Amino acid sequence: MPQTPNAPLPLIRPGSSHYYALQSAPLALRPSLQAWVHFWHEVSAIPLTVNDPGVAQTKLAWWHQEVRNSFDGQPAHPLTRPLAQPVPAPGQWPPQDLWLAQVDGMQALVQQTRWLDEVSQKKHALATTGAACEAAAHLLGARSPAALSAARELGWGLRQAHHLSRLGQDARLGWLHTPVSILQQHDVKAHELLRPSPGQAPEHWPALLTYLHAQARQNLTASWHAIAQLPRAERQTLRPLAVLAALQIALIDEIAAQGARVLHERIMLTPLRKWWIATQVRWAWFSASER
Repeated sequence: MPQTPNAPLPLIRPGSSHYYALQSAPLALRPSLQAWVHFWHEVSAIPLTVNDPGVAQTKLAWWHQEVRNSFDGQPAHPLTRPLAQPVPAPGQWPPQDLWLAQVDGMQALVQQTRWLDEVSQKKHALATTGAACEAAAHLLGARSPAALSAARELGWGLRQAHHLSRLGQDARLGWLHTPVSILQQHDVKAHELLRPSPGQAPEHWPALLTYLHAQARQNLTASWHAIAQLPRAERQTLRPLAVLAALQIALIDEIAAQGARVLHERIMLTPLRKWWIATQVRWAWFSASER
């Protein structure tokens, strides 16, 4: 069972994408958003960090009950205790089903390390990362179905970008998130990604990389435009999610330019570059709100 110390919540790592997205949120809402991000990371890390599936399922079952207890007014963990405090207006805590969606999605992931096709992968992504983005939209004060839908759809592009950026790193841990149907379509064998030859890439890797990059970029861009087309107030409300989308687009563009490097090492944007991208988004959103 997770420990329940009384220590304060740790800060989101300076220089990370979440850090710059958080800086784009209203100051009063940042503690609530930080609490949500920490809960999401804590639960999402379990399938990757707990080797024994039985132990992982037990931990996730504990979190499932903890969420229910918290909504009944009995939180026990520092990451759920904020639920006892109201969120400053116009935000509100996400509905219970969005919290439970993270736990249930990770329980499914413990049992499934491969995807047969993009349809099943997208369904899982929308139920987890998509729900996480929708929860963030609730905290930011979004209420309309259009705004909440745009936030959830962003989760699919973010998940695709995340898998691409960690492709080599996850493969070394035995995880391969590229669907079997896509590997077959591009004539790339699973073992070529799970155990790549040092300094080399599968023969058909360039075409696979082009496809993975194009799909992620298309979905991120579509979500960006969906947010940008919202009425001015809600567009401003979802600015932190627009920052995340812009940062991930820049990241996968860099990965595509680097070719096979992502198979052997983690590629990241520098904090300065992230800051500049986030600043440009804030300027663009502010200018749009004036029109």
